[in-house]
Amino acid sequence: MCIRDRTATDDRRSTVLVVDDKKNMLSLMKKVLRGDARVLTAERGLDALKILEAEPVDVVLCDLRMPDTDGVEVLKLSKRVRPQAEFILMTAYASVGTAVEALRLGAYDYLIKPFDPQAGRAVVLRAMGRAATALPGTEASNEDDEVLPDMLARSSAMRDLSQLVKRVAVSDATVLLLGETGTGKERVARALHRLSDRSSQRFVAVNCAAIPAELLESELFGYIKGSFTGANKDRPGLFEEANKGTLFLDEIGEMRLSLQAKLTRALEERAIRRLGESAERPIDVRLIAATHRDIEAMVQNESFREDLWYRLNVAVVRIPPLRERRDDVELLAAHFLRELPPMRDRRLAGFTPAAVEAMEQYDWPGNVRQLRAAVERASVVSTAERIDVGDLPPEVVKVAASRVSNSSLGALTWAEAQQRGRRETARRYLQEVLRRHGGQVGEAAAHAGVERESFYRLLRRYGIEPDEHRGRAPKDDKD
Repeated sequence: MCIRDRTATDDRRSTVLVVDDKKNMLSLMKKVLRGDARVLTAERGLDALKILEAEPVDVVLCDLRMPDTDGVEVLKLSKRVRPQAEFILMTAYASVGTAVEALRLGAYDYLIKPFDPQAGRAVVLRAMGRAATALPGTEASNEDDEVLPDMLARSSAMRDLSQLVKRVAVSDATVLLLGETGTGKERVARALHRLSDRSSQRFVAVNCAAIPAELLESELFGYIKGSFTGANKDRPGLFEEANKGTLFLDEIGEMRLSLQAKLTRALEERAIRRLGESAERPIDVRLIAATHRDIEAMVQNESFREDLWYRLNVAVVRIPPLRERRDDVELLAAHFLRELPPMRDRRLAGFTPAAVEAMEQYDWPGNVRQLRAAVERASVVSTAERIDVGDLPPEVVKVAASRVSNSSLGALTWAEAQQRGRRETARRYLQEVLRRHGGQVGEAAAHAGVERESFYRLLRRYGIEPDEHRGRAPKDDKD
């Protein structure tokens, strides 16, 4: 049975299909998502497949267990019928094996029932952003670009990192993430958790720099009633909340030495003691720590405990800054642009080639976080169909202008010269192939040995319009 949300009148809205044999769940999610998307519902897996064949579904939110089939089977079939749709699995059965299988088959994420409706809505909204139709002038991401759950990359540096993370994830070892501010340390931590055997349990994150030093101990270890002024009742700490799951300590380099000692003991003994309590409580927690600071230097100057460093230095993952993986800049910028809510008066059609080049030239000291903010700013100030250089933040424009004013090859580094050469060669090649074939994209793609859809993405990436080459094929050199 299919129930349409007839309050949704805008056909351009994203379409979400909710599949569950429980009518109360269908009603709840329909109510939660009504303001964000056109909502379709189905009580059976086979009904869902019929809807997928007939409707332009962007996101599928599907229960694992249903009378006629299971969610994994619906996932497999939906990928054949509607491969661009993002799939989210719901289950009341915390099966790690099933969840991992779903992710491997292409699911975007999964939700463990019961879940907070707004938390479920947030996951759906992220999936809607990813499922949005590829914008002209940007190269759409595909499954090959997702190197880790919810992480996109094309650079060799990030692909190497993803292989390390996948190897580390299956162990239960303590992990230390090293990287500059904004490189995505928490995303990597969440990926480690999602790929681990603890993925069905809680992931608890705390920023050690954001909590006053005098409060951090009670936050981590908890306290008992009467242990200090204001302690009116017993309270478990984050270690206990994360029991059986993963605890992520971000900016651990900011933790004071006395608390480092207590953390070291907790890791050694696999037990914690609440403030004011004499007995220890056993814990089963996988610890992931992260910092942007030079921990080894801190050990040398005695601002970080050596014994804690040895405990953390089991599996070290270094996340490269964005300036060391410039191949990811365009992909990430396009992704961030697709994630932005649509504007009332217009829809941005991506970036100009000049804007892409400017972003790739900039060093991004704030890394991925800064790039995201820059894209959001540019989307607000832009008045054209595409974001151009002038729409980018002043610091990016300044660097781009400086590079242009010193554009002789001798002024460039070898890496810059290679990058510029590759982009220019690629652009000229695409233009020449189109010219040879009179602007016929199908013929040009066949000549290049590239799938037609991929060829279109390349044209959009380099800002080339096929119409400009229509009928221009020379009679003497057309193949």
